[in-house]
Amino acid sequence: MKLRYIVCILFAAIFLSAPIDNVKPQGTDSSISVKVETPRKVRIVSEKTYNGYLHPRAEVKVYANIAGKIVKLNAVAGQTVSKGDVLAQSSARQASIDAIKAEVALSVAKSQLTTTEANAQSRVETQLVTAKEAVAEAEAKLEETKSLAETRIRNKLVEAESALKVAESSFERAKVSSEQGLERAKTEFAKTTSDFDRDKELHTQQLISDSAYEASETRYKLGKSRYEEAVAAADQFKDGSAKLSVEKARAELVVAQKIVESRGWEREIAAAESKILQVKSNLVTAQKLVEAKSWEREIAIAKSAVSEAEEQLKLAREHVNDAVVTSPIDGVIAQRHLEMGEYAKSAASSGQPIFTVVAIDVLKAVWTVPVSDINLIKNGNMVLISTSSGIQNIVATIDYISPTVKQGENTVVVHATLPKSLQMVEDASSEESTPNSALKPGVSITISIKTGERKNVLLLPRRAVFNIQNGKGYIFAVEENVARVKEVNVGSVYGSEIEVNTRLSQTTRVIVDNQHLLKNSTTVSIIRD
Repeated sequence: MKLRYIVCILFAAIFLSAPIDNVKPQGTDSSISVKVETPRKVRIVSEKTYNGYLHPRAEVKVYANIAGKIVKLNAVAGQTVSKGDVLAQSSARQASIDAIKAEVALSVAKSQLTTTEANAQSRVETQLVTAKEAVAEAEAKLEETKSLAETRIRNKLVEAESALKVAESSFERAKVSSEQGLERAKTEFAKTTSDFDRDKELHTQQLISDSAYEASETRYKLGKSRYEEAVAAADQFKDGSAKLSVEKARAELVVAQKIVESRGWEREIAAAESKILQVKSNLVTAQKLVEAKSWEREIAIAKSAVSEAEEQLKLAREHVNDAVVTSPIDGVIAQRHLEMGEYAKSAASSGQPIFTVVAIDVLKAVWTVPVSDINLIKNGNMVLISTSSGIQNIVATIDYISPTVKQGENTVVVHATLPKSLQMVEDASSEESTPNSALKPGVSITISIKTGERKNVLLLPRRAVFNIQNGKGYIFAVEENVARVKEVNVGSVYGSEIEVNTRLSQTTRVIVDNQHLLKNSTTVSIIRD
């Protein structure tokens, strides 16, 4: 343990040459001159000291609020800044684009709100009217279906039967016409072929003109073409392709017969009834929307969208403003980490800070205390701080004791705040004080903490006590000009004084020199200063 005053047990020089009773005075007829002092009552304060360092009140890493290239730098290392001062600015291009988008989104949301407020109620009420009309129309359709569906379906069957007969009749007439046309084309082609053969021979013999030959050849080709067309038309009746219209009419008749046989009108009636259920359900929904004034919810949603768009715009504009980097505290620029044109990231992006700002208007003493000593201190305790530069006994107050123990060291971190103007213990009565600027963060310090106090401790000069052994010693006290030997209990030594635990009056005159010339009851004379 370190004490403000070095505490030790004094083992004074022991008079080993002879017992007290054998001490012989220089003369037996005259008194011996001695000096005396009286016991002194004092207050003894015990303390412990620790080593630590001065820290700034705050040390803040200043990052870019939004990522971007640094386009402006307004501060340098060592510069004093105030909270809110602009230190730098990063590029806000993307943030500006986002702000424009947010403005457009807000405009759209406001337009949608205006439209909703103007049309939502009428639209919901119109849906109800439309639903009622749909129900009426579906009910009318059902009645019509019930009264006419069977007749209409049976009429379709009659129509299909009639269409089949017409198709068959037309087929037969076309077949006869095709056969007759084939015969005519065949006869005509035979005639034109005979004429062409004859004219060809005559033309060879140059008995007819070229033009006459060409006219005969043309009639031949035309007759041949008509004959081939007539043959193709007749072939349609042979391969059945001409009968497709008849087959189609027959298929439609089969369908119409099946619909009648299956009572198809009943399905139409069922479909009409199902339609009524559907439109009535839509009507109920429309009625509930009107009763619940659903347009109010639509308007509320539209208003909420406007509010959200306003918040987004506000946030986007804040991001634009965030391009400006300001000092979060009053202090001094301790370091500038980035330069103009370098890319700055936010703290959330694990980027590098632009500046480090420290607040040195108020300093903190920071040190560690062993866990075994922690019960000796508490928040609010006064401590004395001294520096290696010669500033002594600065009064500070403990304001933080860590709630956790540093693993591996078994110590607890403690802080004490120094006042802005430093008052020393020795100068407590002085109106002058030392400015805090006389101290710098990082300076090594010694912290003294009061651990105990004893009042009315009795002290004597160390030379007044002799033959000290096992916590006991002897003194000569003057009583009526006679030296009297007294045994006393002694304690710790404080500089040139020793603690006496035996009760003595503060008027007791204790001899402090020439004890080797004295014995019990020796006559003495006190030397006056």
